Amino acid sequence: MRRWSFAVGIVLVLVGISAILQALFGIGWIFWPLILIGVGLWLIARFSWGWSGSRHVPSEQTSIPLEGAREAFVTVRHGAGRLLIGGGLASAKDLLLAGTFGGGLDVSRRREGERLVVDMRVRDRDVSHYIFPWTRGWVGLLDWDFTLAMDVPIFLNLETGASESRLSLTALQVRELRVKTGASSTTVDLPASAGFTQVIVESGAAAVRLRVPQGVSASIQVRSALAGVHVDRSRFPHAGAGYRSTDYEQAANKVEISVETGVGSVDIF
Repeated sequence: MRRWSFAVGIVLVLVGISAILQALFGIGWIFWPLILIGVGLWLIARFSWGWSGSRHVPSEQTSIPLEGAREAFVTVRHGAGRLLIGGGLASAKDLLLAGTFGGGLDVSRRREGERLVVDMRVRDRDVSHYIFPWTRGWVGLLDWDFTLAMDVPIFLNLETGASESRLSLTALQVRELRVKTGASSTTVDLPASAGFTQVIVESGAAAVRLRVPQGVSASIQVRSALAGVHVDRSRFPHAGAGYRSTDYEQAANKVEISVETGVGSVDIF
């Protein structure tokens, strides 16, 4: 019903505009096109803001068991909304992750030897019926907020769209982080005691902020088109074509960062 209202609204607006153009040349009556446009805009507004009735977007609290695996490869596909990931679960509870998932959670998992492979995405994938640029009613409906097991080696792969992502990985054993994002804002607190962590970021028109904990060394490469790049050179001085901690080779905890971006900003500190 709401999709029908939207379609009818668009048609009425187009018919009204066409009639006004005709009226400007002395053909027709100018008042009925204005009425058609008004009715059309009202129907579009009902569709966009949910005035036609209650709108239900599923949200669920769930957890994924570790199933005795010794490491995990986790892929998160999150197109819109806020994405919050933190650490706080003990593997003794045999849980890989737990949290709240706006839009519902569609998850697949399989074992590959001692590794658990998990693929997560929003269950309600047809979000066109409640996300439009001119409405704010959808804000918060697709937010994900979950925590990961702290003492399990994790390979984390993120694919995000028009979203805000906040990753607090300081207490986690993330061995590899891959982020592929579009027009978004992404802030990552990198692991503090994971040994070696590889970070690969591919972004479009995005703002990317990477925080390297004190006591963690870094080797950094940034390739950008029109992005503003800001690196804390007091910690990571220039080295060749990138930036590198002076004690990188000897450091017990270190990160290797590679960022490729279009426009926007990249801050590493």
